Amino acid sequence: MADYTSGNINFAGLGSGTDFQAMIDGVVKLERTHINRLENWKSSWSSKVDKFQELDTALLSLQTTLKSMDTIDEFMSRVVSTTDSDTLTSTATSDALVTTHAVEINQLAQNDIHVTSNGSASIKDSVFSSAGSFTFSYQGESVTLSNIAAGTTMEGFVNMINAHADSKNKIRATTIDDGTTIHLQIYGLDLGADNQVIISNTTGMIFNAADFAQTQDAQNSKIKVDGFPPGAADWIERDSNSVSDVIDGVTINMKQTTGAGQTVNIGITTDTAGMQENVQKFVDQNNAVRNMIKSLTQIDDSSAESQGSILTGNYGVELLIGQRLKDIMSSQGIGFSWYEELPSGEFKGDKYSALSQLGIMTNADSGGANMGLLELDTDVLNAALADDPFAVAEIFAANNKGVSDSPNVQYLSHINDVTEAGTYNVQYEVSGGKIISASINGNTAEFDPATWQITGAGGNPEAGMAVRVENHNDGVYGNSNSSADDAILVHIKMGKSGELVKAITEITGENGPLTILERNYNDIMDNIDKKIEREEARITLFEQNLTNKYARLDALLGKYQGIQAQLSSSVKQLTAS
Repeated sequence: MADYTSGNINFAGLGSGTDFQAMIDGVVKLERTHINRLENWKSSWSSKVDKFQELDTALLSLQTTLKSMDTIDEFMSRVVSTTDSDTLTSTATSDALVTTHAVEINQLAQNDIHVTSNGSASIKDSVFSSAGSFTFSYQGESVTLSNIAAGTTMEGFVNMINAHADSKNKIRATTIDDGTTIHLQIYGLDLGADNQVIISNTTGMIFNAADFAQTQDAQNSKIKVDGFPPGAADWIERDSNSVSDVIDGVTINMKQTTGAGQTVNIGITTDTAGMQENVQKFVDQNNAVRNMIKSLTQIDDSSAESQGSILTGNYGVELLIGQRLKDIMSSQGIGFSWYEELPSGEFKGDKYSALSQLGIMTNADSGGANMGLLELDTDVLNAALADDPFAVAEIFAANNKGVSDSPNVQYLSHINDVTEAGTYNVQYEVSGGKIISASINGNTAEFDPATWQITGAGGNPEAGMAVRVENHNDGVYGNSNSSADDAILVHIKMGKSGELVKAITEITGENGPLTILERNYNDIMDNIDKKIEREEARITLFEQNLTNKYARLDALLGKYQGIQAQLSSSVKQLTAS
C-alpha cells in the first residue's frame, strides 16, 4: 500500500473501505482556521464593549451620587435645636444664618368649627323634612347646595358635603355622638382669621342657621421673634402654625403657646460633619471611576516585556473621558473668580474657587499604587470649613447662582437650561437719563429703558440672563477688558458636582464618546459576523464539493477493485491449468 501526504492529513490505503469522511473532516477543519481567527477577533471586541458598559455603569453611579449633593441645601445642611421641643420645632435651609432666635407664641392658628346644639338619635335619621338647600359662605364666597331631597339622612348629608365639588375643598362635615344625641359638625379646612364659616340658609332641614353654634373661632397664629414687634399688643400674624417667611431660611413649627413674656430659643449651626462626609463621598466616588479607567488603560512595566490593558491606547477612554473628568477637577469653578484684596481693603471674588484650595489634589507619585487618584487633606478641609462653610459648599454645589461684582448692575435672573454658567462682561451707556445701548460679552443685548433691565439675547451663552442697571447717571459703563478695574462682571456659578453631572450626561449620552465607541465597536462585530457568515457558506459549499469528489473516487475505486478481483481470478485459473 502507498502513503500519500497532503498538508497535515495522511491518506493511507486508498481503496474500498477507505474512511473518506475522516479525510473530509480534517480538510474542513483546516479550512475553518480563518473562522476561528474571526471569532477570536470578535471576542476581543466584545470584551472591550463589556468594559465600556462597566464604565458607563460606574459613571452613572458617580452621577447619582453627585446629584444628591449638587445644590447648596443638599450639600450643606443646618442643624437646628430648640429649648422646648414640646412648644415648637424648627428646620433651616442653607440660607439661614448661624445664630439664635427667641420666639414667643401668643396663640396658635386654628380653623372655624360649628356644631348643632340639638341632633338626632341615629345617623340614619332624616335631617331634611322636605326638599331644600344648604347655603354657607367661606373666604368671601357664598356656596349653595341645592335640590337636597326630602328624607336625606344625617349620614347622607355628611357624605354630600364631603363629596360635592362646590364644598369639598372648603368645608368638611362629620358627626359627634355625646352618648345620647348625634350632633352635626361643620368645619373649615383652612386655618386663619380670614377663613370663617358662615351658615346662612338651611331650608328644609330640621336645624336652622342659629342651631349651629361656633365652638372654635378661626384665628391666626401670633408670635414675636427676638422681641419684635415691641408693642405689647403687636404680633406677627400668619394663617398657619408652620411659618417659613418670618426668619430667612428658617421654618417654625408651633405646637402650643408659651407663657406670657416667655420665649423658646432656636439655635442654628452648620452641620460641618455632614459636609465632611459629603466631601469624602465626592472624592471616593470620583476615585472609583478613576481607578476603573486606570485599570482599563494602564501599561504594566513590571515584567521584561510591557503588557497593555484591554483599552490601552484607546483615545476615547483616555482623553475624551478620563482627561475631561480630570480637567474638571483641577480647573477653577465655572463662574467663580479668584479671591483678591482691593485697594480699599475690601475683598472681592470667591474665597474658594478651586478644589485644590480645600485639600483635594491628584496623587502624582509616578508608579505608585495611588498615582492619578484624588487625595484629601482633611486638615486643609477642616480649616476651610471652620473659616467659611458656605464658600466651601458653593465650590461643590452652587447651582447656577447669579451674582454681580459691580454696584452698577444687580443680577436679577436667568433661564434654566438656556443660560449657561460662566462669567459675563456687561457694558452699557446711559444718555438723557435712559439706557441707549447694552452688550454682554461683546454681544448686543436687549434692554428696557423703562425698567433699566438688560437681558442676554438668544443664541448666545448669556441668553435669558437679566440684570438691572443701578447707576442711572449719564455715561458709558463697563470695560471690554474683563481684567480692568471698571469692568462689570456678572457670574453664574456652577459647582463641581453640577459640572461633573453635566459632563457625565454628555459622555454617556446618545452622541457622547462612550456611546459612540460602543456603537462603533458593535458595528465592527456586526461586520465580523458577516465575514463569518460568508466563510460558513463557503466552507459548506467546499465540504459539499469535497464530499461529491470523494464519492466519485470511492465509486471509481470500487470499480477498479472489481476489475482487480476479476483479473486475480483469471490469473489463478491460468496458473492452475
